[in-house]
Amino acid sequence: MTNKSTDNGFTIVELMVSLAIAAILMGYALPAFNDFLTQRTMTTRVNEFVAAVNYARSEAARLGGQVTVQAVDAGDSANEWGAGYCVVAGNPGDCDPPVLRMFEGSDNVTFNATGGLNNLDRLRFNARGMLVVAVAGTVEICSTDAEVDPGRQVTLTLMGRPDASELVCNP
Repeated sequence: MTNKSTDNGFTIVELMVSLAIAAILMGYALPAFNDFLTQRTMTTRVNEFVAAVNYARSEAARLGGQVTVQAVDAGDSANEWGAGYCVVAGNPGDCDPPVLRMFEGSDNVTFNATGGLNNLDRLRFNARGMLVVAVAGTVEICSTDAEVDPGRQVTLTLMGRPDASELVCNP
């Protein structure tokens, strides 16, 4: 009878080397993944704001009356829309129910209105889907993390059409 030795597994050294390589790869991947999540959050917030404006415009036309995008708390002049906003039919007052849609704020993103929209707490649309007070301006959407760039800006035309583009927030 011959004595055969067969290898049926990993040695502890092979296992430790594999774990060390996996840890190094994770060290490179994790920061990139965090940046990816932050950018996805930024994109989501921009898309929600554009959707709120478009929804208010279409509901105003559908209902044949005024519909407003209303800030929850516009007290901070550098973050008028950051606390959240809602879409309200009729005469706006606040974001207490009943509202057509509610959009929550985010601690990681600021919404700073500039230009003609600076310090405005509501965007009112008439039955034709146009801004009642025809002012053009932008809402700059930036991360509160100074390392995250670029941000986005949503420009509203005089008619109330939103257009999103990139913005350098933290030069």
